[in-house]
Amino acid sequence: MESAFIFGCLFGMGIRMTVSRVIRQPLLYKCHQYPKYMFLTGIAFSGFDWIRRLSLETLCEKEELQEFLVRTARINQLATGAESVGDYKKEFIQIAVDEHIY
Repeated sequence: MESAFIFGCLFGMGIRMTVSRVIRQPLLYKCHQYPKYMFLTGIAFSGFDWIRRLSLETLCEKEELQEFLVRTARINQLATGAESVGDYKKEFIQIAVDEHIY
């Protein structure tokens, strides 16, 4: 069981109880509607949570790809620029450490 589904079920039951109180019906009048409201709001909350998680995961993957491409480009730029200098390995490592691209 997901926590979003359980929260949705409790929210649906609370809404149904509130509606019954507002229109002054006994709580046991049409008691078969409680599970229906609970199930439908549980599904709605679970679906919203799934869509939110999926969009956040997609966004994080795009950010990771962008960061990887930038890091690769900077490392390639440093590697080609440092080759002309005499002791390029030491300078390349120092620049990479200083700029936090490792």
